[in-house]
Amino acid sequence: MFAVIVGIVALAVGAPQRPDLVQRIYAAGGEFGVAQAEKVSDVRQRSSSGKDPYTSTAVVLLPVRAGEKPVTATVTPTTYEPLRPGDPVTVLYAPAHPRLGAVAGDEHSLGWKLRGETMPAYMRWFLVAALMLSWLLVVNHLSTNYGFRAFARLSGKDRAIRGGYTGVGGHFPTEEQKFPLKSKHLEIRTEAGRARFYADTGESGLPEAMVDQQLWLCWDAHRGSRGSRLSPRTTPAAMVFDTGLVVHGMMNVGQTHSLNPSAVPLKQTEPPMKDDRALRVFDPRSHWPLYIEPLALQTCVVVIACAALLTFDIPTGWRWAAGVVGFLGSCAIAGAVMSEGRPTKRDPRGR
Repeated sequence: MFAVIVGIVALAVGAPQRPDLVQRIYAAGGEFGVAQAEKVSDVRQRSSSGKDPYTSTAVVLLPVRAGEKPVTATVTPTTYEPLRPGDPVTVLYAPAHPRLGAVAGDEHSLGWKLRGETMPAYMRWFLVAALMLSWLLVVNHLSTNYGFRAFARLSGKDRAIRGGYTGVGGHFPTEEQKFPLKSKHLEIRTEAGRARFYADTGESGLPEAMVDQQLWLCWDAHRGSRGSRLSPRTTPAAMVFDTGLVVHGMMNVGQTHSLNPSAVPLKQTEPPMKDDRALRVFDPRSHWPLYIEPLALQTCVVVIACAALLTFDIPTGWRWAAGVVGFLGSCAIAGAVMSEGRPTKRDPRGR
């Protein structure tokens, strides 16, 4: 989803092709030159702060070869001081065909358009940095909430305790409020007391048919074991039901320490956790396309239409309007898909 949002922004700020005038000047051998302003009008500042540059409409005298008749062109330069008649103005024009006109700007502001690039170099690097930052945020989110651990690869450092799933739990006292994961959790009854298991199961938790089923609660006992200030506060965990279903999640490191005296190494579990029996991952969120609201699907169509529109050379106002709508639509879709509550749409298969 981050890639979609950054892509929409890139399409909005970029240009699919050279502007028409720049394209004609480029085809005629355009280059940068210094023209002289003859008439200046409509001088204004972009804001009243006094720090923004000035824009104006100027009639400039283009530089021509010796013996040629002077040619004028109307341009819209941007300067840090109010432009006056006689001031120099850097323009892009075609020396061989000056009557094509000119565009105010220098290599820094117009070079990327002249070369046919979609956007300036600094904007490309900004978008690359934004994309890399989004990847880091995703990696951090996955590390915090899922731990980058698949319990299909059990190790000798993992421990397990016998228990049974009892349902969804709510908020807890002050100590638990400091827990980095969400306070909504799954409750597991063990011989050492109640255990709290954090998984992305929504507000309803696991199906009622799984309540009171026996399971092994497993966790990575090595993660966070040092107890230092920089040690992780969560550790990957899994609920392995006797029926063969596996639910992945996370547990509080402090709680796993309290469970360790009653837990056993995986090789001592009965039935053995490393035997050849088939285990199936149970993901309550995997059927989200069946529950997504019609409005979210319609928003997807709008985002795709905006992205398609941005591939054409359209006026700046329409380009930014399509970019804003596409950006907000992408955020709305992400919120609909990742929402904790189950949408009101029913599963067509009755599940």
